[in-house]
Amino acid sequence: MSSPPATPQRNDEPTPAGVREDLDLTIFIACFNEEKRVVPTLETVRAALAELPLTYEVIVVDDGSTDCTGAVVEEFARANPAMPVRLHRNPRNLGLSRSFVDTAFRGRGRHYRLVCGDNVEPKESMLKILRALGTADIIIPYYPVLPGKSRLRKIISRLYTRIVDLLGGYRIRYYNGCALYRRYHVMRWASYNYGFGFQAHLITTLLDEGATYSQVPLEGFHLTKDRGSPLNLRNFLSTGHTLCEIFIRRIRRELYGN
Repeated sequence: MSSPPATPQRNDEPTPAGVREDLDLTIFIACFNEEKRVVPTLETVRAALAELPLTYEVIVVDDGSTDCTGAVVEEFARANPAMPVRLHRNPRNLGLSRSFVDTAFRGRGRHYRLVCGDNVEPKESMLKILRALGTADIIIPYYPVLPGKSRLRKIISRLYTRIVDLLGGYRIRYYNGCALYRRYHVMRWASYNYGFGFQAHLITTLLDEGATYSQVPLEGFHLTKDRGSPLNLRNFLSTGHTLCEIFIRRIRRELYGN
């Protein structure tokens, strides 16, 4: 799998003054009504990072939960003072994209990764992607097999990936996994997109800017939640907007070289 032209030594790109990077890694755990799953997620993160020589922090965002997610995280943090866990409560449900960008600004790590609070990623998969830290600007996971995902969702996911590749001019296997980024790149280039297209927007933007990438196969499983169908007008509109932006950037890149 060939990568697009990349700026030499992009991994050594200096971080601007004023951006704090005194840790190796910031983990953002996104939660909406995850009181039963967030502690197993935290335990998985702790077990994985115990095997790596990395300094890190964990920022859990309670995105307007109506259950006891926040209280459960606070109790875990009190009971485990050696693990650097912070809780942020959004005043209301702001959505994953907004929380993803906001949390990047709250962090102190050089690298940044989203971990979903529903504990769908095993420790071995987490280790595999974190061990690739520093080898490229973006470590992009993909899932050769994803148990629990319906046939319709698999078809839609493949179709979406092919459309993004066609419009953006790249060959990425999967855009909606929890990639590993330089935190400053998220702060600099991520936008407040709505819907699940925000990672495709960010990844293609970074590739347009010359970022290097590596794709890593992982194991995981899909957890279906009772939150309504993702096939709704709001998601279609937000995804359509993202796809239009990706295509417009490709036209600009090919016409003007930037």
